[in-house]
Amino acid sequence: MLPTVVTLGNMICGFSSILCASNHQFEIAAWLIVAAMALDAFDGRLARMMKTSSKLGSQLDSMADLTTFGIAPAILMIKTCTNFPNLFLWGVGLFFMICAAFRLARFNTQKDEETTMARHFFTGLPTTLSGGTIAQLVILNHFIQIKFGIDIVAVLLPFITFALGLFMVSKVPFFNITGKIGLKQGIWFMVLEFSAAIVFFVLTPELALSTALSCYLISCAMYGVVKGRHLKKGYSVT
Repeated sequence: MLPTVVTLGNMICGFSSILCASNHQFEIAAWLIVAAMALDAFDGRLARMMKTSSKLGSQLDSMADLTTFGIAPAILMIKTCTNFPNLFLWGVGLFFMICAAFRLARFNTQKDEETTMARHFFTGLPTTLSGGTIAQLVILNHFIQIKFGIDIVAVLLPFITFALGLFMVSKVPFFNITGKIGLKQGIWFMVLEFSAAIVFFVLTPELALSTALSCYLISCAMYGVVKGRHLKKGYSVT
């Protein structure tokens, strides 16, 4: 039951984020999506470690991901960007949600059909990272508003959301850099990485989150495009 509880925690964060966004508590809504990212990173690994993986758990995880990283970020974007016509924002939000649903369905289909997949690559941008990117941009926007009194991130957010949707349904290979982070690097190098990350996050959590996700997306996309040319078929869709 433990992996299922973690997955349900992911879904609860998504639902709570929707409620907070509806009540104009945008920063709390965004941090709930970030918390769900942490839960989503552990439920699958926990199920495999405990040898309790099942099709039911896989389907439940997809439903939780659609709620938290498809619907909640779309609503958060719509509620945050008040300088645009509602019809435009609804269209972008709907497009993002449909792209998230399509990518999750594609992942489940390829997994059920046991499609050959190349290791260390995603097919398209994962829904978790897409939703998390919108959340961290909302957090960054709140930070910039307080410090400088400008809304530059909110102005760009709908267009970034649309681009994230396109990347989700594309077949652009995104390198899974997390597979390269671990004990194979060497214990001291890994400790140094995590120590620097913790210090950075404690000092400026808004900038730390934005910097980490932005660097991750840019580096993985560039590496994936270069290395993806050498992959004949079947990118990883995990």
